Amino acid sequence: MGEIDTSSDHPGGDQAEELFRGGWKQDPDAVRANILQIAREIFAAKGLSGARIAEISAKTKTSKRMIYYYFGDKEGLYRAVLEEAYQEMRRSEDALDLAHVPPVEALRQLAEFTFDHHRNATTFVRLVTIENIHNGEHMSRSDGIVGQNSSAIRLLENIYARGCELGLFRRGLTALELHWHISALCYFNVSNQSTFSRIFGDDLFSPRGQQMLRRHVGDMILRFVMRTDTDKGRTVLNSLDETRRILPGILRFLDVWDSKWASLAPGATPADHRLRFEAIAREMRLETPENVETDEEHWIDSPGGPVRVRIFRHADSAPQAALIYMHGGGWMQGSPETHWDITARIAAWNKQTVISVDYALAPEHPYPAAFQQCISVVQWAHQNAEKLGINPDRIAIGGDSAGGNLAAATALKCRELDLSLRAQLLVYPSCDFDRTRASYTENVNGPLLKVAGMAENNALYCADAEQLNSDPYIAPLAASSHAGLPPAFMAVAQYDPLRDSGTAYADALEAAGVTVDRDPGEGLIHGYLRAMEYCPEAEASLRRMCAWLDAVNA
Repeated sequence: MGEIDTSSDHPGGDQAEELFRGGWKQDPDAVRANILQIAREIFAAKGLSGARIAEISAKTKTSKRMIYYYFGDKEGLYRAVLEEAYQEMRRSEDALDLAHVPPVEALRQLAEFTFDHHRNATTFVRLVTIENIHNGEHMSRSDGIVGQNSSAIRLLENIYARGCELGLFRRGLTALELHWHISALCYFNVSNQSTFSRIFGDDLFSPRGQQMLRRHVGDMILRFVMRTDTDKGRTVLNSLDETRRILPGILRFLDVWDSKWASLAPGATPADHRLRFEAIAREMRLETPENVETDEEHWIDSPGGPVRVRIFRHADSAPQAALIYMHGGGWMQGSPETHWDITARIAAWNKQTVISVDYALAPEHPYPAAFQQCISVVQWAHQNAEKLGINPDRIAIGGDSAGGNLAAATALKCRELDLSLRAQLLVYPSCDFDRTRASYTENVNGPLLKVAGMAENNALYCADAEQLNSDPYIAPLAASSHAGLPPAFMAVAQYDPLRDSGTAYADALEAAGVTVDRDPGEGLIHGYLRAMEYCPEAEASLRRMCAWLDAVNA
């Protein structure tokens, strides 16, 4: 039997309430969604028996009468809440779009997604717990829940089948078994948090602890499913152990870095990511070295729109060498402020000027806006060398990640325009978009940079796939000739998906007669310069870059 509401006002009172609240007839879907949202919170907090329609109605934008109209009775509302909770999870899974992701990475993503969903949707876990108390009685009356959850099994069947076909996964398992194991690990993390933390403390439930457990869930599921009786199986399984060879300082940095990103809500927009990146960079910024001036800014006109530059200048008054620096961030985030630690130290250690470029970001400003702005900054630096106190014969260009891509592309254009550049400093750059290279497979899951989502992000910078891969000002490796380019320093990282792209570009430069100095970045990851506080080897790498620049400018 459904709940009998003995506290109801007479119908005239309900009608008055409906008129007071108003608008439900104009948007019944919104009314229904509002009821489900409030009911979910109350059912999760008080259970089916403790919840009251009167309380739900009081917190919604409608009346008890309308709740009964939409859902029949309290049990009907409770079933609808359960159905919506499962629908929400399935919709989120579908949005992952794992059909074209390699099976090993797809399985890891699904496991880590499930961990995140359970952690962020605690009401879902509470509802499932409550329904287990009722022995699944109400779920058994819902055809919708059974149908919705069959999609989760089909998704796992697809991933598992593809992994078996490639000889990566051991046969004899079922998608249902995998679903059970993933759910068990992720469910316990939320359902037993209160009791577990009471007994053992709450370290594992701190942002750092949760990020660690998240990685562990992915590792455990993959170790369970991977074949180990073939060379291919061993190769992939061994790749799970590669993080053990990452330098300890990098791992310490990752714990801090991941914890600071943990508060970013799922489905965050590029703008949300930018704001969080800026905030984290400010929080983690190292002390600016002495004798480095950082307050000077300029706005420069360009075909790609006005562009801001921040000047990092050593206090030495003599004409200085200059480095025009483009920050990383996947062409979608970052600024001179997020890369302050790098540019300030180059200025300090080399007693030079660094012109840090705040180029326009995708997706609002796709190619060629940022590229055009970088060219204009080089032209401006040459034209204003005397005012800036720099030597026009000692202007170099550089950048990291997407900024390294822009630096390499700008060097190509400067050759065409006969704009002199002393050198190019390329730090873990993206030089093409060929994801068949070995480093993309070996480092598919990063850390810090994951292969999943790269294609989508790259498309936001340039939507034309053919142009993305053939235009040398987007993919510098595609240039017909690399002869006549300035000397280069190529810094890559062992555990970076972009490693082989940078290495291939260094090879192309050397084949064209360009002098190249290389840093293989052993034990390091993409973005390692951000870890200087935690990893001495990261700082040592930047010092090698500075020593090279200093030698080139001598």
